[in-house]
Amino acid sequence: MTSSRESSVAPELLGPPSAVHRAGEVSVLAEYPDTRAVLAAAAALRALAPPHLVDLVPAERTLLLVGAAPRDRHELTDLLSALPAATEEQAAGAEHTLAVVYDGADLAEVADLLSMSTDALITAHTGALWTVAFGGFAPGFPYLVAEESGTAEPVAEESGAGESGAEYPVAGESGADGRPADGPPWDVPRRGEPRTSVPAGAVGLAARYCGIYPRPSPGGWQLIGRTDAELFDPDRTPPALLLPGSRVRFVARRPSARAAVTAPTPTTSSTTSTSSTSSTSSTTTRASVLARARSGVAAAPRRLGRRRDAAATLPPSGDPALEVLSPGPQLLLQDAGRHGHGAIGVSPSGAFDRGALARADAAVGNRTHATALEALLGPVRLRALAPTVLAVAGGAGEITVRRADPEGTALELDAGQGLDRAIALDPGDVLTLGVPLQGLRRLVAVRGGICGVQRASDAAVHPAGTDHAAGTADHEPQTSDSLFLGSLSHDTLSGLGPAPLRTGDVLIVGREQGLDAVPDAVPRIDEDGPVDDAADAAADDATTRGDDGGAGSPSRHLLEIPMHTGPRDDLLGRGVLDALLRAEWTVRSDSDRVGVRMDGPPLPVPEGTGSLPSEAMVPGAIQVPPSGLPVVFGPDHPTTGGYPVVAVVTRAGLDRLAQAAPGTSVRFTPAAGSAR
Repeated sequence: MTSSRESSVAPELLGPPSAVHRAGEVSVLAEYPDTRAVLAAAAALRALAPPHLVDLVPAERTLLLVGAAPRDRHELTDLLSALPAATEEQAAGAEHTLAVVYDGADLAEVADLLSMSTDALITAHTGALWTVAFGGFAPGFPYLVAEESGTAEPVAEESGAGESGAEYPVAGESGADGRPADGPPWDVPRRGEPRTSVPAGAVGLAARYCGIYPRPSPGGWQLIGRTDAELFDPDRTPPALLLPGSRVRFVARRPSARAAVTAPTPTTSSTTSTSSTSSTSSTTTRASVLARARSGVAAAPRRLGRRRDAAATLPPSGDPALEVLSPGPQLLLQDAGRHGHGAIGVSPSGAFDRGALARADAAVGNRTHATALEALLGPVRLRALAPTVLAVAGGAGEITVRRADPEGTALELDAGQGLDRAIALDPGDVLTLGVPLQGLRRLVAVRGGICGVQRASDAAVHPAGTDHAAGTADHEPQTSDSLFLGSLSHDTLSGLGPAPLRTGDVLIVGREQGLDAVPDAVPRIDEDGPVDDAADAAADDATTRGDDGGAGSPSRHLLEIPMHTGPRDDLLGRGVLDALLRAEWTVRSDSDRVGVRMDGPPLPVPEGTGSLPSEAMVPGAIQVPPSGLPVVFGPDHPTTGGYPVVAVVTRAGLDRLAQAAPGTSVRFTPAAGSAR
């Protein structure tokens, strides 16, 4: 029995972070001396589970804490100063054994770099116990460090591609101390010339890290082998196999074993698909039997979670409402996004202009942030397949409705007239969104909310004017897209979520029961709620008034973007911040949902501060690459990066940038409460 004295002993407290920086409106970035301290703090926070903590993203030397509201920043900062350590049981990460075929293209070169034979390299790699330090680059990509190696040196992440295929500066390199006392240092440089394609499952080394590619992608790591483990599965709970803090052992497998992976037994299948242990190993030692047993027990709750996920993502209950006749350059499903998954490399995504999404949903009586369409430029044409009520918000452009009924009255609304108001459509009516004269993106909400897509390739689409029993017992719509982590948003960087809509796709809309009535008028709404039109008018001038130059014309007025300084303004120095605020910037044509690139006078980046160990990013982060030309991260940003962030744009500022066409003039301004 525990004595009263033992039970009264206060829990051990972790050492406080060396520094805590503001990272936008609701987030803080805590600095720690090494990766072990980061993982200990992350484990303690997961065990404590504060209700206002929305996301927790460990990186090499830092830990990002995302709150639900601005007041949470102070509470989270205070919590870090006296954080109870997790118990040994709470801190213990899952253990995985991954079978690897050591036949990588760079195996011999890596062995030579480490001054050992290939056999010795394989023995060392399989003999080490690896820990997942953090995730990044792509959903499910783990950065593993050998346990005996302590803190690893920084490594440049792979750069991602945005909507236009342009690469983004998502990471950098810098030096660090801490070579291991025993075992290989794993100090391997990246390839001088990255490969254009690295296969899924490739195991690589770079700067003392071991990484595994979860999907085919470009990459510059030194490849030593390959595994059949499924690193990322959207249908699994959680979708990433290797979470920060997980421990991994690699076992060597003969190349011929790959051909032997045919139809496993049901027992082997369930274990292999969830824990990714070696399904072909013939080892019969007591240790391996116990390891497989432990893996099976650990996999049980995940198998149950996977079944729950399958039940949760059955075809939605709804009716076909709109057919896409012309999607324009890009037509996506977007909602509030999928928050809380940065640690596994999944960005929040969601509507770029959140205020427009809220206004469009309010105009048709939907719940806040119900799934809607996000249209880039135009024109976009939609045909009603059933009586439908929709609303358009965001960029201002002409809206027309051609009635199927010859006696019906056509609707023609000039730029700005058709925004934030309900528009009723009958079956066969065709809605056309012209190219916006001001702004860049429109959000189209449908009463009931979009709950799925019937792709043109899945079934024949009913022609206009024909009768069809959509949603009845004998004709249930078959959707090919479903929720992923609670969201239908499409992430343009990772490809997660329903694919962009194409001609012939049909939108499935939910039932109207329980919705608010369609209002007569909708107050101005941004991400934080209703706004005062008079107070906001000056700031909105740049997105509501422009020249007459045509599609997505830049505004004649300077677009002011509010921002909060930090987290790396001290590193970059006052000169960089002053130059950022003083300059007039121009939105570049290669901007997209991943990031808004700026052109202007390069910022005076001090020598040696152009990169740093990888750390978590947030939407609105203003990254400063060595070129000195800032990039503002959008909703589909990479989850980690290695260029310093001088400031973070506010949510309202991101809404404005979502409507900033190429050529728009921009000036960054300190937000209220932002320290300089």
